[in-house]
Amino acid sequence: MRLDKARKITKKQAKSSSLLKYRLMIFSRFVLAIFGGYYFAAIAAMLVGFLCSSEPSRANAVFGATMLAFVVHCILFIWIFMVNSTLKVWLGVILPSILMTIMYWFLKG
Repeated sequence: MRLDKARKITKKQAKSSSLLKYRLMIFSRFVLAIFGGYYFAAIAAMLVGFLCSSEPSRANAVFGATMLAFVVHCILFIWIFMVNSTLKVWLGVILPSILMTIMYWFLKG
């Protein structure tokens, strides 16, 4: 009988541990969606605005890039919660953000 009680406690602890891992995974995705998505959209808008600024009107380039940033952030937010792997999500946001930042630095001079 004592062995049976020990198994029940272990199952409860396993459920609690699994629930904690799930909640931490959702929290990390939420943080990535808010802050990482914002940075990704902002650097994308800066890069597009810089690349399209050769138009006669710079205001149109900035306005278009800003509108694009809103769409990119919304799409990225949805994508972050659709992908199964948390590592893939983090790498899928962080690596392109770093690459766009480096591109912007080199182009800006």
